[in-house]
Order: sequence, then structure tokens, then C-alpha cells
Amino acid sequence: MATRAETARAGGAVSTQSHSATRPRISVGQIVLYLALIIALLIAIVPFIWVIFGSLKSSGEIFASPFGFPRTWRWSNYETAWVEGHFGTYFFNSLAIAIPTVFLILACGSLAGYAFARLRFWGNTFFFYLFLARLAISTNSIMIPLFHQIYNFGLIDNWWGVVLPTVASHMPMASFLMRSFFRSLPNELEDAARIDGCNNFGVYWHVMLPLSRGALFGLSIFAFMDSWNAFLVPLLVLRDASLRTIPLGLIVFQGQYLSDYSVLFAGVVISFIPTLVVYFTLQRHFEKGIMIGSVKG
Repeated sequence: MATRAETARAGGAVSTQSHSATRPRISVGQIVLYLALIIALLIAIVPFIWVIFGSLKSSGEIFASPFGFPRTWRWSNYETAWVEGHFGTYFFNSLAIAIPTVFLILACGSLAGYAFARLRFWGNTFFFYLFLARLAISTNSIMIPLFHQIYNFGLIDNWWGVVLPTVASHMPMASFLMRSFFRSLPNELEDAARIDGCNNFGVYWHVMLPLSRGALFGLSIFAFMDSWNAFLVPLLVLRDASLRTIPLGLIVFQGQYLSDYSVLFAGVVISFIPTLVVYFTLQRHFEKGIMIGSVKG
């Protein structure tokens, strides 16, 4: 008969083997994947850090120590870019265009998506795919007739001459994403709302829209970034210097401060701060916004 000590040793060996069996092992493939992700992260983040540090140095220090910390933190570079470089004007002009653009894309895109997803009318599918075919047409390819149309409407040197074409170009994708999301919601929610007396718009406003908050946040990130970084349409429409947006201002700013790289870097930092703020504020909805189109549709 085995002694108690032998039994204890055997039990300890079995316990050690079970712990080693359940311990997760990192394979060579996972190590390679992690290294690739770290390298990709460094490639993405190093230029941001370099520009930020460069905006706080003098031009001579940028060339002498391009990747070092600033010896003297020159916050005056931002004041120069904001006031003398007119970046304050460009900044608020971009906001004045981006905010109504995002609002209209969310409002019109959600309404169109709801109509295509939940309403039954003749030609629903046909008109949806006809509407979606706009994605195959580049805005650059229709720029000449678009410019003539904006000119005929008297929207040259007018912010609405930028807002309306931008909203129209984003409507197919916005309606496609919102349609996919609305179709993923159970029909029982709509049936309950109709029993309570809601009409079509009541179902959209009281039931569908509150449930689509995550999808709207995800869509707003894309809409804001595209509107903030738009260049071609504002270049054609906004001729007055006082109406220039951030991308247009950067071109003029670069020519004006080409020899003073520190002030130029400060202007670049000012240009991408709003997109970073919007992204990090809504980052928990960003992945959900990307996955909207993958739900059943």
C-alpha cells in the first residue's frame, strides 16, 4: 500500500502537470504578429511625435536635433501660426463647414437608411441599388458640371457651396450603413411602437434613432474627418481668403513660412488636433461604426 507521502507527491505532480497544461503558450506566429503590430504602431505614431516636438523648437534646432526633445519649449510658435498665419480664421471656417455637414449627413443618411430598411414600397430594392451606384462615380470626375451647378445657384464664396456637395457625395455610403443597421433590429420593436400609435416617422424618431446611437457616432467620425480634410471642393468654391478652410490655409501657410519650419509644424499640429479629439472622444464607437456594414443587410 502506498504511503501518504507517496500519495501527496503523486498528487502534487498531477497538479503541476495540470497547471502546465492549462498555461497559455505563445506561438512563434503570435510573436511575429505582435512584433509586426508594434512596428506598424511606431510607423504611425513617430511622425506625429516628430511634428509635435518640431513645432516646439526653433528651425535650427529641428535640423540639429530632429528627434530630440526641445531644449526650450517655444509655445510662441502656435501663437504665430494662430494669429499671423491666420490659422484661427481657417480653424473656425473649417468648423463652420464641418458641423452642419456632419449633422446633415447623419440626419439625411439615417432617414434614407430607415426608409430603405423598414418601409415597404414599390421599387425599394431597385431604387436603393440605383442610389448606391453613386459610389462608383468619383467626385473628381463630375467636378466640372458640379462647379457650374454651384455657380448657377450663386454659392461661390459661400460655405453652403461646400456643405451641400459634401453631404450629397456621402449620402450613398451613409444610407447603406444605416440601412444595414436598421435591418439588424428586431421587427418586434417596430410592431410594439405601431401598436402604441406611432406612424412611420414616430417609429423612426422614438424607437430606431435612439437605438442607432452607436452607429451614428461611428458614422460621424468618418463624416467629420472627410469634411475637415476636404480640399478640392473648397478650392474651387471658396475664392475669398477670409473663407479658406484648414487644408487651403496650409497651402498658403506653407508658402509663407517655408523657411520657418517650426511655425509650419505648429500649423500642421493645429490642423490635426480636432480630428484626434473627435476620434478619441468617440473611439469606443469607432469599431462599431466600422462593423455596421457587416451586420445582416
